[in-house]
Amino acid sequence: MTETIAAISLRPTTATSKWAGVTCPRCDKPIPAGEGAVLCPKCYSPHHASCWRDHGNACAKDGALGRILEPRGRSAAPAEAPAPVASVPTAPVAVASVAPVTAADAPLVELANPWKFARVVHGPNESEVFRRSVMTIVSLLAFWGVAVLVAALLGAVK
Repeated sequence: MTETIAAISLRPTTATSKWAGVTCPRCDKPIPAGEGAVLCPKCYSPHHASCWRDHGNACAKDGALGRILEPRGRSAAPAEAPAPVASVPTAPVAVASVAPVTAADAPLVELANPWKFARVVHGPNESEVFRRSVMTIVSLLAFWGVAVLVAALLGAVK
């Protein structure tokens, strides 16, 4: 059975945050205001983001796994300018062997399926829809025929 990896957010710590000044269970140092904190998805204990990553994306108390999600444009390190592209052809680079992916580095598959919790809606079958459409057309034609007949009897149509 595989363990589910939670998606957790990097929370900014302000002076009024509940976890400001609380001791990180990994390094036993307080979390200062202005630094990002990560809350364990199971026990809600606050950790430094670096301590969370160094501990294998897991809680230091109960080992609950969680991948830190950072919104685009708010990454921890500022983006560097791309290096200029050399016009001289370079030698091909050897590909290193691929290491197996651990549970902490596995992608969040649960977030990829938007239909996971969708309900099945049972509508009428096609023959029922066709019958209703035909009955609507027949009813409208009958109503139109009666209206023309009444108009002819009253002398409105010559």
